[in-house]
Amino acid sequence: MILYTPLAAESIFPPDEKEWKEQQTAAIEHGCVTIQKREEGEWTIVSLNSSNPHDYMQPHLQPGAKWKDYE
Repeated sequence: MILYTPLAAESIFPPDEKEWKEQQTAAIEHGCVTIQKREEGEWTIVSLNSSNPHDYMQPHLQPGAKWKDYE
């Protein structure tokens, strides 16, 4: 089976079910970000999916950045 997707293989087939359960999807203006819980109350962006190319240039939306808007 061939799967054509912009997502990384780890996002579709996670190596650990615990890691998969700690991820959430948060909406942004033109798409969504996948965030993962790191420490108590701290979330980190794992991936960005947006229809606006300008979003990919924003430092606060880059993978590895801390996500502060998630509740």
